[in-house]
Amino acid sequence: MKVASVVAAYDERENIEPLTRRLAAVFRSLEGCEFEMIFVIDGTDGTRQILEGLRAELPSIRVLHQERPTGLGNAFRRGFAAVSPDTDFVVTMDADLNHQPEEIPRLLDAARARSADILIGSRFIEGARVDGTPLWKLFLSATLNVVMRIAFGLKVRDKTSGYRVYRAGALRTMDWRNENFAALPEMLIRASRSGLTLSEEPIHFIYRREGASKMYFWTTVMSYVTLLRMSFDRKADGSR
Repeated sequence: MKVASVVAAYDERENIEPLTRRLAAVFRSLEGCEFEMIFVIDGTDGTRQILEGLRAELPSIRVLHQERPTGLGNAFRRGFAAVSPDTDFVVTMDADLNHQPEEIPRLLDAARARSADILIGSRFIEGARVDGTPLWKLFLSATLNVVMRIAFGLKVRDKTSGYRVYRAGALRTMDWRNENFAALPEMLIRASRSGLTLSEEPIHFIYRREGASKMYFWTTVMSYVTLLRMSFDRKADGSR
């Protein structure tokens, strides 16, 4: 089995080294697993230099860098395009240690056992734990998930989680338009419409302890407004 992790990071120098070391330790613990760690780095705070300094010790690191951030959706587009063609599964997660790398083996097992095209690490199903998230972010996530369920009929409980396991073959068939955070639910919406299998597995989400969040309220809201236009456009042209 070959697994690639794709991590998008914008100015995450406080978190990138511990995340990378924990990721490498987890992948090395998986029997018969080949892996690569792809980091899509935006910004100029030294995150790229830290990763490049780790490459002598961890040669599986690959770094894609640009100074100006162009949004999470675009970062994933660049990262997924760099995944080796013989990869079986692609794992995505946040760069700020919100997501615990040690849960990857369980998520991979769940994806394989359920033949899931996309396995979502969920904060909103039984067994999940969420620690330290600001109330406004919990409110925003919960509201957006309800609105998107109504607008798109998508039954997944956590549509905005970035902790996912994609079957690589399914990922290569997917496309999305949104350039920012709303790319996450858009991927699920389009995957569901095309008949891909979606599943959820509970995770332990720990809000960042170092660095600053890049999820700004109004930027995020406008990203989702753009996504919701998909629903109205679909109804207007009578498509199904």
